[in-house]
Amino acid sequence: MSRKIRVLLVDDDALLRHLVTDQLALSGFEAAAASSGEEALKAIAATDYDVVLLDINMPGLSGLEALREIRKMEDAPEVIMLTADTALSTGIEAMRHGAYDYLTKPSTLDEIEAVIRKADEKKRLVRQNASLRAVAVRTPSSEESGSVPALVHASGAMEAIIGLAESAARLDSTVVITGESGTGKDVLARYIHSRSMRADAPLMTVNCGALPESLFESEFFGHERGAFTGASTLKRGLIEAADGSTFFLDEIGEMPLSVQVKLLHFLEQGRFRRVGSTRDHSSDVRIIAATNRKLADDVSAGRFRADLFYRLNVISLHIPPLRERREDIPALVEHFLALYRERFNRLSLNLSTEARRLLETYDWPGNVRELRNTLERTAALSATDTLEASQLHLASSDRAAASKTPTSDAATNNDAATDSDAAPLTLDELERRHILHVLAEAGGNRERAAAILGISTRTLYRKLREYETGEDGDFQ
Repeated sequence: MSRKIRVLLVDDDALLRHLVTDQLALSGFEAAAASSGEEALKAIAATDYDVVLLDINMPGLSGLEALREIRKMEDAPEVIMLTADTALSTGIEAMRHGAYDYLTKPSTLDEIEAVIRKADEKKRLVRQNASLRAVAVRTPSSEESGSVPALVHASGAMEAIIGLAESAARLDSTVVITGESGTGKDVLARYIHSRSMRADAPLMTVNCGALPESLFESEFFGHERGAFTGASTLKRGLIEAADGSTFFLDEIGEMPLSVQVKLLHFLEQGRFRRVGSTRDHSSDVRIIAATNRKLADDVSAGRFRADLFYRLNVISLHIPPLRERREDIPALVEHFLALYRERFNRLSLNLSTEARRLLETYDWPGNVRELRNTLERTAALSATDTLEASQLHLASSDRAAASKTPTSDAATNNDAATDSDAAPLTLDELERRHILHVLAEAGGNRERAAAILGISTRTLYRKLREYETGEDGDFQ
């Protein structure tokens, strides 16, 4: 998305207004004009200008008086004063009242353009810093937002995906990343951003599945002071905070239809309105979206807008599940072991041969996330530096399948008979067993168990309350 700098020229000289705005438009700016200070204030109240070129000497409201009024506005544009007075004191007086800079008439178009671009850069940085402070609690941790995310792989499938991601990074088109939960869609999104022209700006991330529907519009687009009960201050939204950067929409399939239409409008126009505002604002944002759902099916079912789907799905990247790229498992295991050797200060941390074989033959329904959590939990709880297969605590049915050895046809047939007789475990039962295993390994310490599981203590308590029936009745 290409963002044009919005410029308002304020001067009572009609010929100057015509010539300068035409030249600015030819140079790629979005230029408008006003003939007086009063007209300028009305225009600024109605439109989100980035820079104002303001003549000092005008009949009626003077340039300095208009400047003082502009500086009182929330989210005011940067102001460059124009003066025919070459005295240094005139420019100093203007800057003392809040002007970004001043130009003496006549100035060349190159001089005007250079100062406009510098003023716009300052405004964008100030706005971005304010937005980042306001949304700090909604941004990723420093570990998650690292500039060089690791895409550990050994398979040809992932090599092809990374090649496509490299190509996508050089463009500014929207990207949709699909794949099962835990495959690393967020890591691929950060990889694309880190290789893009926007890499110097922080990646802005939001999980659409974690936002209540009532808060979507305000979180995305911001709101004006007084827009609704409790809106005591102006709030800039995530799209505004991502100006000049990349906006990663995780789990976009969870976005409400009411917000989808407004996101589509932003993608088409590059403009949005805060809740409670009549002014259009602009933001230069590159969108990357991710989902574990089949958006095409959601479109058919009316849960996702077809026009937004096609607008987002310019570049499509699908990450296969870990069970379909088993060549990556040994590389990932080594990567995570190296991470935990350093984190736990255990340089001899390693896996037994049986443990490695089990990891490489397990189906990993939770994909890379499950593999990482399994190794972290086992390393954290193990009293020895050699991690054994018995310590991995994989789901029993899957572990049995992974442990099969093709020693004879009879053994294979016996295993098959055993599998066919056993009722398959549901995902809820697998989760229950996993949580109770971890809690037992943590000696009943719920805070430690929650940390190992990667969930909040509150969530763990809620889960345990759900299990308070029958054999799990002692978890009070």
